[in-house]
Amino acid sequence: MYERLRNLLGIVRLRQLVDQVRHRLSFVPGLYVIGAFFVAQVTLLIDRELSDQEIPQVFITTVDSARSVFTAIAGGLITSITLLLSMMLITVQLASSQFSPRTLRDWLGDAYLKNTIGLALGTTVFSLVALRSTRSFAEGDGEIVPHTSVILAVVLGVVSLFGVVRSVDHITQSLQIGSVARRIASNTIEVIESGDAVEAGQRPSQAPSTGNPGTTGDGLGEHSEANVPDDAIAIEAPSSGWVQQIRTASILERLPDGATGYVAVPLGSFVPRGTPLMWVSPEPADDDPCRTGLLDAFALGNTRTLQQDIGFGLMQLTDIAVRALSPGVNDPSTANDLVVHLGDVMLALWSQPMAEGETQDNGRTLVRRHPHHVEHLRRAFDPIRRYGSADPTVMLTLVRTLRMVAVEVERRSLPGPTEPLDEMISDTVAGAQKDGWASYEIDQLESLAPSA
Repeated sequence: MYERLRNLLGIVRLRQLVDQVRHRLSFVPGLYVIGAFFVAQVTLLIDRELSDQEIPQVFITTVDSARSVFTAIAGGLITSITLLLSMMLITVQLASSQFSPRTLRDWLGDAYLKNTIGLALGTTVFSLVALRSTRSFAEGDGEIVPHTSVILAVVLGVVSLFGVVRSVDHITQSLQIGSVARRIASNTIEVIESGDAVEAGQRPSQAPSTGNPGTTGDGLGEHSEANVPDDAIAIEAPSSGWVQQIRTASILERLPDGATGYVAVPLGSFVPRGTPLMWVSPEPADDDPCRTGLLDAFALGNTRTLQQDIGFGLMQLTDIAVRALSPGVNDPSTANDLVVHLGDVMLALWSQPMAEGETQDNGRTLVRRHPHHVEHLRRAFDPIRRYGSADPTVMLTLVRTLRMVAVEVERRSLPGPTEPLDEMISDTVAGAQKDGWASYEIDQLESLAPSA
């Protein structure tokens, strides 16, 4: 089934579809509803075949009691589902206001909550279907007494109620800043270390890729439009959106023999409709199939995602830290929690060597620039350094985290460069606003600066 979908949609589109389904609230509960309908038919079929003599006395029920049980379970769980959905909406609102709007996809994609809602909804549907069938089928046939269906409904009802209660504890734990930061950091590290992102240029043996360390802006680095040959044609975006995936292997497969492709957009960037996603030189003889095939290697969407976009994970952590440092919130302890988790992500990034910016395969060449280590570092820590420069605890935590990463890079002989870390430590110490600091706080901060 997976292979059929992969061949039909292409691996990039299939991954995009799977990611969208994972972050939709209705898909998993819908599967439970479908499953509940079929399970109800199976248990009712069993009840039709069994006689009262074949069932232990403890499991014997009556038609009236069965109807009462089904009605009570269905009515109670409908109320529980309403309560659970209300809790989720409140959680989404709190997450948006207290943390970052960019974390909403994670809350809607929470597997435990989706399965709990699905279980409660499926049990409700099971009870309603069984309730409808608890009646006389034809004159002379008597009534069906759903002994098995009642037992299963009671078991599912108890499990569903326990799941609803457990969901309250799950939501409470999930709203803690440590849980939020750990989840985002873990997901980001998973992208960094994931072998699935290999063909998108993010394989651990290659990512994060090369480029001019000081380059920011459009993210094209050395391979900007000015470096593209005059005979190159543009592969234009069919719609506007955020670049969620770029699959290097698919591009190389679809490039004409002897051609060179120049990727013009980085992961996580916004692309207006009709602007180039990449350039191909020389112009292919069979233009339309080439364009269609190359477009299949790019996935555009309404939002940034963590399918391959390491920067999106870093941005979420940084957003929460900056919000905590705002005058309206003024919560430096939360910012400190985010800084140490950013250090964990940086250590994972520094464990990966820099990749080649040019890939060749069977006479085809792909030129693509990826963010350098220092770009990730600056985008993660510069906003925190800027907005927390007057707070001693934040500055000390930031410098100590950077120092920890630098020490571990040297101790483990990691491939990432140490110079950007030392440079940021020096910039942080020099830029700290020390007015109002105690003398020991100033001494602590300056003692962490790298020696000249």
